[in-house]
Amino acid sequence: MTTLNRRHVLLAGAAGIAASAARIVPASAADDALYAAAKKEGALNLYWGSYEQKTIEEIRDAFKAKYPGIEVNLLRQASQTVYTRLRLEIQNDAVQCDSLGTTNLLHYIDLKKIGAIQPHKPANIEMVPADFRNLDPGNAFHVGAISLTTINQSSKVTSPPKSWQALLDAPWAGKITTGSPAFSGDVASWVVAIRKKYGDDFLKAFAKQKPKVGQSNVDTVTDILSGERSVGSGAPFSYSLAQKVAGNPIDVTVPEDGAILNLGLVAVPTKAPHPNAGKLFTDFLYSVEVSQILSKNFWPTLRTDVPWAEGRTLQSIKWYRNPVDNLAAEVTEGIAKWKEIVV
Repeated sequence: MTTLNRRHVLLAGAAGIAASAARIVPASAADDALYAAAKKEGALNLYWGSYEQKTIEEIRDAFKAKYPGIEVNLLRQASQTVYTRLRLEIQNDAVQCDSLGTTNLLHYIDLKKIGAIQPHKPANIEMVPADFRNLDPGNAFHVGAISLTTINQSSKVTSPPKSWQALLDAPWAGKITTGSPAFSGDVASWVVAIRKKYGDDFLKAFAKQKPKVGQSNVDTVTDILSGERSVGSGAPFSYSLAQKVAGNPIDVTVPEDGAILNLGLVAVPTKAPHPNAGKLFTDFLYSVEVSQILSKNFWPTLRTDVPWAEGRTLQSIKWYRNPVDNLAAEVTEGIAKWKEIVV
C-alpha cells in the first residue's frame, strides 16, 4: 500500500489543475445543446478550400481547444477538388464530409438544388458584415471566408504592374504565374470579372504572356518564393501578405482597377455523418477567436467588431464583386474561354 505524503498531494493537485486548465471550456459552450450533440458524434470532417493550410489548421486547432471531445479531420485542397470529392460521395451514398468550405457559389447552388445541403442558421450571424449576411434565404449556406484577389510579386521586382492590364506589358512575358478557374473559385471569380471589364481580348493578350498555370491561386505564392516566376495574377491577397510578414521575399499590389472580392462559403451536407459537429463549426466561424486568427493571418475578418490587420477595412480597399445574377453561366463560360484561349 502506497502512503501519500504532503508532497505527493501537492504534486497531484498541481497536475490536476494543469490538466483541468487544458480542458477549460467556456460555460456557454459547455451548456450548449449543439455542442453536447456534437460531442456525442465525436468527430468532424472538414473539406475546405477557402483558406490556405496554415489558417485553416489554426481554426481547426482553436475549435478542438474550445470543444474537446470532438476529433477533427481536415482535408485541405483546392475548392474544386473538395467539391468533386463530396459529389462522388453523394453519388455513392457514402458521404463523409461534415463541413464543406469552397470559394465557388455555384457549388452550393447545385448542392441545394439536389437537396444535398441542410439548413442551419448560425449563432452570431448578425456580427457578419451586412452585405454578406443572409446569402441564402433558406439558410442552406453562409459566408465562410472573405477573400481578395490581387497581384503579388517577388520583392526583387522594384516596379510591379499596377493594374490588371499592366500584366499584359512586355516586361512580364514569361514571368507570370496564376491559378486555374477550373480548380479555384477565386480564380474563376477573377476571370469572370476580367471578362466583364476587358472582354476576351484580355485573355488573348494574357495567353501571349505565357503564364504558368497551376491549380489553386496559392500556387502563385509557391512559384514566386521558389523563384520560378516573379509576378502572380489572380493571386491571394491575404496569404501573400502573411508570407511577406513572415520574412519571405514577396509583396502585394492592389490593382488600380480594383481587387476582386469573392466569398468562400460553408454548408453542412444533408447526409453528413456528424451533422451537429458540422453546424457547430459553422457557428464557430463567427466567433471572436476565429476572426482574431483571420486578422493575424491578414484575412478580412468575419465579425464587424474585430478589425483587420494593419487597419485595413472593406472601405479602404478598391474592390469589385461579381453580381450573382447569371453568375453560373458566366463562370461556366469563363472556364470554357480560359481553356480555349489560355491553356
